[in-house]
Amino acid sequence: MKLINTIEMNPLRHFKEEVGLPEIDDYPNYKEWFIKWKEVVSRLNFNFETIEKESYLVDIETIDDETLKMIVEAKIEDMESEESEEDVFVMPFDGGIVLKMENEILIQPNCCGDISNIEDWKSIFKNPSSEWRDIWIGHPWVLYKTENGKVCFSEYTESNIEDIENIEIVAKVDESELKAELEKVIRHQINFKNRILSILKMMNYKYPEKVSQQLAGI
Repeated sequence: MKLINTIEMNPLRHFKEEVGLPEIDDYPNYKEWFIKWKEVVSRLNFNFETIEKESYLVDIETIDDETLKMIVEAKIEDMESEESEEDVFVMPFDGGIVLKMENEILIQPNCCGDISNIEDWKSIFKNPSSEWRDIWIGHPWVLYKTENGKVCFSEYTESNIEDIENIEIVAKVDESELKAELEKVIRHQINFKNRILSILKMMNYKYPEKVSQQLAGI
């Protein structure tokens, strides 16, 4: 069993101008445009690893400094430079925790999930329960409960707990193993925050401590 700390990253959002991706308006024939698009994209050298093919979820431990600087700049480019420290706010990176067992991804962040949702994962041990409880990973979300020294995770759902009768368990993990993995990804996320802080200081960005905490969600 493995937990992976991820952020959602669409490389083309950041590389479009640099690599000259073809504009669809320049190609009346969609198939011609798509062939050209694939040709250009194949030349990109991405300095990170997605959790699986055709996924935008990237393991934060695989992002190099140059790529991290690029995505931090993209996140803060629309922030008002005149804001006071009290008013400054930036959303955390989209993404969150991925649970993988035997090379199969069983749980991953969904729509509206972000990297700050690690706090929900902490609640598994802060608020252990033998009854189902929500863990927010975006929507749909999952439920968790503890029984016989194992933490059970449900299939994805958008139902209220009181409305759930029969829900499938997709993973059972030893509490001690899950706790060790969670402590690992917490360390990774703190390190991620510190790397962002270093980048912001290098950029002479205002309020780097606060912004790095907000971006890293920890």
